[in-house]
Amino acid sequence: MQTNRICRSATPIVSASRSGFPSLLNLLLAIFAVAVPRMATAQQLETQRLGVTEPLIQDFAAATPQAIARPSAGPEVSSLEGVNPEAASSSFASVNAATPGAATSDTTDTAGVDSAAFDSSSSSVTLAPDPGANPKPKKRTPESEIAVEGMYSYGNWQIFAAGYHEQLYTAGFEYDRHSWGKFIGAQMDYAADLAPLVLLRQPAILNEYGIDRSKPGDTVLLHGLAFSPIGLRMEWRHDKAFKPYFTVLGGAIGFNKKALSPDASYYDFTLHESIGFYLRMTQRVDMRFGLFGDFHFSNAYITNYNPGLDVMNSQLAVSYHFGG
Repeated sequence: MQTNRICRSATPIVSASRSGFPSLLNLLLAIFAVAVPRMATAQQLETQRLGVTEPLIQDFAAATPQAIARPSAGPEVSSLEGVNPEAASSSFASVNAATPGAATSDTTDTAGVDSAAFDSSSSSVTLAPDPGANPKPKKRTPESEIAVEGMYSYGNWQIFAAGYHEQLYTAGFEYDRHSWGKFIGAQMDYAADLAPLVLLRQPAILNEYGIDRSKPGDTVLLHGLAFSPIGLRMEWRHDKAFKPYFTVLGGAIGFNKKALSPDASYYDFTLHESIGFYLRMTQRVDMRFGLFGDFHFSNAYITNYNPGLDVMNSQLAVSYHFGG
């Protein structure tokens, strides 16, 4: 019986194929009869799916602005009017203390931003360079000091000179400048001395060798000027209140008359050594006590006679510090 049904259903197709065009039409109608119900079923399923999804999308779109406007965490702040700045600052500090990782995360997020986002070409504002960003280091002047000093002699010795009955007094200025670091624990300073007032008391009558031929108490006073541009000072314990020192100075001295001998010269060469100590009075002022010194001058035989003089002396000075 099943075979008979198949034959019966196929009979119109076979019979139609005899005519050519009607058989093709029957094939199209058969395909259309099968496809249309399937398309209708698929359309119905799509309509059902959209009917469920669209209300969800609408509900989500309606709920999102409210969620943004009113976050779930924290109270709603409608206005900043009436807010106490001190209270807000203290509240912010307490929140930061309670969440120590917040500042770190903010810094990390900022560090992760691409630097290209801040390209100066995309900004309409040009920042002028800050002149104080890289200030030039100030040029420091070397530590120096200047002293007002006086010297008086209290004795003679005949080591490199023949003079014996003379006394020498000077008053002037000494300049010291920290120049050469340290040696054997002492600060090495350049030193120079200018004595615009020089007094030399000597016998009134002297022979060509500088030997006294005058009566006792018969003396004359010579005026002069001394300048010592070459000098070295060694100072220990520089930053302390008590500071020992040693100074050596070399230069020249001149008088208004021939000194030490009628056949000597007006000008002589000098060499002065002194040892003593400084006492700090204030941050910039010291007192200097030259306990012992030797002041030598002679003309190095620029004339036929060169008596020369060595005097033992002491000094007293007030020193002022500047620079450094």
